[in-house]
Formats: sequence, structure tokens, C-alpha cells
Amino acid sequence: METIITYQDQRKRKQIAFNIVIALLLLLWVPVSIDKLIDFAAFKDGILNQPFSDSLGYVLIYTLPAFELLIVFALVSEKFRRIGLILSILLMAVFTGYVAVALLGAWEKLPCGCGSVIRGMTWTQHFFFNLFFLVLSVLGLYLWYKLRGSDVGNGTTEGGSAKRQL
Repeated sequence: METIITYQDQRKRKQIAFNIVIALLLLLWVPVSIDKLIDFAAFKDGILNQPFSDSLGYVLIYTLPAFELLIVFALVSEKFRRIGLILSILLMAVFTGYVAVALLGAWEKLPCGCGSVIRGMTWTQHFFFNLFFLVLSVLGLYLWYKLRGSDVGNGTTEGGSAKRQL
């Protein structure tokens, strides 16, 4: 009996931690994506001032907000949450890598095309901010797998098939 209670307590803690991770990621992605849409002109100017080609800039201008909104909708939807976490990891890895390259001095002058709270950060603060959300996204995916694994076998009846439970 004690083992069952301990197992349920661990699962409950994992679920709470997972919910906190999802909430924090939504607190990042919702304002960032909305800010790009509300102040689209400033976002467009910021992207076109980056040290890459304008053709890549125009692709990013239209795909980044859509990609960020896709992450939001996936994180909100229990069915697509895993995909949202994977996309969050990918985008945060790209953003973190870009800031890391900037900190290494790859470009002489690098304007920040970011919005919201991020706009007022230094490049070093921006790097650690991104790194935090990258780690948070990875933690969320890890917890998603742990919680999913702990559900396997639940709901089967004595002598019943567990095939559909996977």
C-alpha cells in the first residue's frame, strides 16, 4: 500500500512540474508571438536589419510568428503537446545559437529584432534567458515522456490486453 501511495505522489509531483513548465512556456510564446503581430512593422524592420540576406529575412518575417503561434496551439492542446515541446526546443535552440554566435563577435553590429521584455535585455542576458527556456522545453519533453510511461498499463483489467494502452 505504501508503494502505491509513493508512486501516486511521485506522479502527482511530475504532473504539477509538467503543468508549471507548460505555463511558463506559454508565458513566453504567447506574448512574443502576439507582439510580432501587433507591431508587425517594427518586427519586420528588426528582422531586415539582421546580418543575413533580405530573402531569408522575408521568409522569417512570415514564418516566425506563424511558427510561434503553432507552438502555442500545440502546447495548449493535450493531443499535440509533445509536438509543441519539440518545436519549442527547436526554435529556442536556433534562437540561443544565434545569440551565442552574436556574443562570440561574429558580427560587428547586431541590432536586436526582439520584442516584449526581451527588447530591453543585453545580449548576455538574452542568451541566458533563451538558455533557460531551452532547458525548460527539454525538461517539459522529458516530463511528458515520464508521465506517458507511467500511464502505460493503467486501465487494463485483470487478464485484459494492454496493447491498446501503449
